[in-house]
Amino acid sequence: GMRRKYGAKTADAIEAFRKRCSEMVSPAQYYEGVGAHDNEHPWAYMTCEQLLDKEVDDHTAKRFFKVMARSDLATESHNTTGLNALKNFVMDVDGYIGLYSIQNGNEQLIDCLHSEVDADIQLNHRVLKIGKTAAGRYQLNMMNGKGAETKDFDLVLMCLPHSWLATMGWDGEQLRKSMVKHIAYFDHPAHYLRISILFDEPFWGEKIPGSWFMSEAFGGCCVYNEGSRHDVGKHGVLNWLIAGSDALAFANLSDAELIDAALKSLPRSLGNAREHFVEGKTHRWLSSVNALPGGLPARDVMTNHRPEPKQHPGLVLVGDYLFDSTLNGLLDSSDAATDIILTEMIRLRRARGKPSSDKIDNDYFENYRGLGPYREVWNQFTDPAYLTELIKMVWNRARGYKLLVAGSASGELVGALRARGIDAWGIENNRAIHAETPKELQRFNKLGSIVDMPFRDGEFDFVFETSLCHLPHKRVSRAIRELNRVIKTGLVFGSVTSDLAPALIDRYDLLRGVKKLGTWWEWSELFFGNGFDLSMHRRDCTDALWAATLAANKGPGQWYADSESLRYSFFDKIEADDD
Repeated sequence: GMRRKYGAKTADAIEAFRKRCSEMVSPAQYYEGVGAHDNEHPWAYMTCEQLLDKEVDDHTAKRFFKVMARSDLATESHNTTGLNALKNFVMDVDGYIGLYSIQNGNEQLIDCLHSEVDADIQLNHRVLKIGKTAAGRYQLNMMNGKGAETKDFDLVLMCLPHSWLATMGWDGEQLRKSMVKHIAYFDHPAHYLRISILFDEPFWGEKIPGSWFMSEAFGGCCVYNEGSRHDVGKHGVLNWLIAGSDALAFANLSDAELIDAALKSLPRSLGNAREHFVEGKTHRWLSSVNALPGGLPARDVMTNHRPEPKQHPGLVLVGDYLFDSTLNGLLDSSDAATDIILTEMIRLRRARGKPSSDKIDNDYFENYRGLGPYREVWNQFTDPAYLTELIKMVWNRARGYKLLVAGSASGELVGALRARGIDAWGIENNRAIHAETPKELQRFNKLGSIVDMPFRDGEFDFVFETSLCHLPHKRVSRAIRELNRVIKTGLVFGSVTSDLAPALIDRYDLLRGVKKLGTWWEWSELFFGNGFDLSMHRRDCTDALWAATLAANKGPGQWYADSESLRYSFFDKIEADDD
């Protein structure tokens, strides 16, 4: 059909550019979404307009791509990047996306969530200002429909569209400055205008194949045939999704004028639309999405969701604009925010529990996790047989490798691994416990910090770490880079996380001495930003790992709550040009 409509020359240009696009982002890379890796993409720092001028010579083909992507980009080609456009161009290529819809509209998702959430939901409360009380809680100033109201909270999730953030007041200079920077960073508004028209019957018959077609009206507009996806009875329903500057301009018209413009835009070949017209509705979604979702350059997830972490760590933002301006982006953002909130809840829980000590001192090792001297109880927490079995499953290495234990205490695990034929070494920064290293292991158990280790580049095939969580937050990234330096292949992550079962945390006082607290997911973001990727992305053996974990009695109630936490415990070292 494309060759018949546009001719061979234009059709060839369209096919060639689609092929080029599929070479520039694989389905796996597309699935990963917005991330720091985007900053290295050659199309990230040119506009969509510049990209098309560079890659597509045929004028009609160029127009074709602008029209096809416009309803997804929601902006003009000069307002977004070539990379963002690329991610929309490949949506028409097989293997990149699947299309789903919710019967009777996305409002059903909200209604279902409302029915399952056990919380005090207060409607008609508009938050005007957020600040902090003298006691350190977050104070919200609101209007509740009757008058002003003030309430205090331990943690705050702000699930507002970007356009609403600028209407808020921020109490305190540090918070105000941080929020102004956040708002400015993502201030790239894009626009939608939807016109929905009900007809007495689907008068177009079979002339609209599938669920939608692209119209060149309104600068490029997707028209959805809702009856192909939803039960509309005997009626016909068409939705026009007008985007970008056209949405902004046409939004000034009345509903009647918009409906008339939509009817006029339909091809005559479909039939007489006015004869079947019943009613129409319009929705104006100005500045509702983002022309540069994720920002430019793309920043790490933690920075985007927590703009002021020093004095306001419990103020967390949620928004689709932080990812890709879709429902999927909103779900990703919500997932990230809940991890951050969980970590803060665990931190508050411990602070209010008034722990007896938070030091890693002699008493810590003499009564390790409340069970007795470290040298006698260490193997209740670290099983050398289980560790070597995991390494064999993930990296297919049974013997002949060199392993570093980062956080080796007095070297008991190092000795046990060496007894199993593994060339195991350790590094420990606590002088007191390191001094108890048996004489025969002193050569292999080094005193030092994982921030600056006395080892050669790539000296170890693998690292098993349990000490990152005991570092101050500012030193963690440096330590991960140092671990990456000495690794050839991969790392087993074993630090305490905030999404361990609370009962397990309490039983062994696992948060004692922990300075960097985060969920498995939060830790993975740090690894991603410092030269690592999930091992499961290359060889997914999660099911086998979970079976081995249950067999070793390391599952629920002992350490790993589910197989998902195991996925985030193994990382491959990646090179700069590694896909």
